[in-house]
Amino acid sequence: MVPRNPYSPGVGTRPPFLAGREGQIRLFERILADYPEKRRNLRITGLRGVGKTVLLKEYERIARRQDWVVVRRDLGPRLVEEVDFATAISEYLREAVEALSLKVRIKRGVSSALNAVGQVQLQIGDEVTVSVGPGGERRAKSALEDRLRRAVVEVGSVAREQGRGVALLLDEAHSVYDRPRQRQYPLGALLSAIVAAQDDDDRPLPVMLVLCGLQPLTANIHAARSNAERLFRAGEIGNLSLTPESQGSLSAAGQALVRPAETIAYADGVAERIARDVSGYPYFIQWFGEALWDATDLDGADLITHERYERERPAIQRSLDEEFFEPRYRDARKGDQRTLRLAASLGGESFAKSDLDAATTKSTGALSVSLSRLIADNLIYRDEHGVYAYTAPLFGDFLRRRHSPLPEDE
Repeated sequence: MVPRNPYSPGVGTRPPFLAGREGQIRLFERILADYPEKRRNLRITGLRGVGKTVLLKEYERIARRQDWVVVRRDLGPRLVEEVDFATAISEYLREAVEALSLKVRIKRGVSSALNAVGQVQLQIGDEVTVSVGPGGERRAKSALEDRLRRAVVEVGSVAREQGRGVALLLDEAHSVYDRPRQRQYPLGALLSAIVAAQDDDDRPLPVMLVLCGLQPLTANIHAARSNAERLFRAGEIGNLSLTPESQGSLSAAGQALVRPAETIAYADGVAERIARDVSGYPYFIQWFGEALWDATDLDGADLITHERYERERPAIQRSLDEEFFEPRYRDARKGDQRTLRLAASLGGESFAKSDLDAATTKSTGALSVSLSRLIADNLIYRDEHGVYAYTAPLFGDFLRRRHSPLPEDE
């Protein structure tokens, strides 16, 4: 029987061994145990490829084992429009109500909840609101926030009657944000609805919100609602630790390589060397592990040595550049590619706007416009005032390796 390669680089693909996330998992288990008396939500942010979606899927498994109704969905840029967001969120809530109703012999409260969910789907045109509840009667137009608040409260009430909970796990949540100039407030409406469901201490409702996304999610939440930090426990998901917990043990990043490899071993120090070379980023660990395992197996060997790693590393890095980094770079406009290349030439994985200004003859205004577009395209984010960083790990290193700055006159 041909042995199976245990590594699995992919979008949200669960690794064979989930290393270094014990703290986040214990926190989630504690939050579930505290419901409904103590009601908390989670915000998970981090670079691409660090395992946010994997952790969200683990949360889903944990919650389902404890008999919570879980709705896990990916959001997207289309949902910044209230009408599209309303359609999507009403379907998520309807799914929750239907899952709750499966275990209810006397479906008390279910029809009321479904009716409230139906009212979330709002407008056709600017002024006409159509009910999708029983009878399909027309109703007066109301704010999305009000409709969504009532729907979430009704769903939570059904869950409370059953002694269960409802968890909304929303990935790529950085894609949804408020736009006051366009009078579009999808994120603010969602946050207000969750606050309403969690705000009654006498009749607490077991509704939880977990938002997962890139770093701009944090700023979007704060812009959507004042005191937003009180709504969430924050979880910044980063690279796996490169420091062993004790003498003679492996780091979390090293364990992610070694633990899954049952039929092929690593020579002393090789796993930690690979982990350091990729800065402990989980997706890159899976990528290198898969390629090295295949090369070793094809040779009929059962040990990944330092020599093999040195021999295979250039080809593995090339494939990572071409399949992971290059498409992201090509997504940027030509002028913004120039900005990325110039920023990378400054060194490191972040850069200051002032240093970028000093390195070019372009106007400060033109650079600011370019940086704003790169933020909108989720290629960079504001790390702090006047400082920017890449949303993909080691993206600056890739740009320096493959794309040197272009001359100013090109």
